[in-house]
Amino acid sequence: MVQEAAMTSKNEIWSEWTDRYVDTASPIPLFETDENLTVQYKHYGQNDRRILKRSEAMEDRLRQEGRKVINDWSTSDDTYDGVIYLIYWLEDGDLVPLYVGKAGKYGRDGESLSTNLEDLRGNSTRKFARWGDAHYYHIGNLSAIMFDHEKNQKQKYEKWADRLFEDGRQLRQQTYFWAKAWSHEDVGLYHDFEVPLEQLEYQIIGLISDLYADRLLNEEGA
Repeated sequence: MVQEAAMTSKNEIWSEWTDRYVDTASPIPLFETDENLTVQYKHYGQNDRRILKRSEAMEDRLRQEGRKVINDWSTSDDTYDGVIYLIYWLEDGDLVPLYVGKAGKYGRDGESLSTNLEDLRGNSTRKFARWGDAHYYHIGNLSAIMFDHEKNQKQKYEKWADRLFEDGRQLRQQTYFWAKAWSHEDVGLYHDFEVPLEQLEYQIIGLISDLYADRLLNEEGA
């Protein structure tokens, strides 16, 4: 009974936090799909390789939130830490998380703008806050598995492909994306305390690793 109560408490914590920040009434699809949930593709790069297409709404959302962080860095307002994002399913009205990650504001030197955010200023989709089409980014890596590219087939993205797809490029179910520019006034999962972006990601992964271990694509805290 104690264990059941604890799990109920964790579910309530997750539901309360997502109700506060994630608009599941108007969810944003991660991919561009047809009516059968088959993900569309485009050609990218010097070798014209096939790349899975993000939805236009997803790209708009990520640019919108990312540019808040970029403008914050440019003006030294120091309001935002970076961007937090989720991909998720909706099952019986519940948000089922598949992956959580972040794109911090600063580069490795702690002062310059992160290269992961830089191309959100324009129309480039190379890095795209870690969701880019290039090698070593989420869509590029996943596409390498889906289309059997010769380069950059990272093993962890085989798990992504298995979890998201069931028949070629057909999704098992509609997969959604959420992103938010995380400010210093936003609160984490516990006790309405304000938390920095890095701590927030740690909190979320810790909680949903307990609640959704069989769904989660994050590995080893990343």
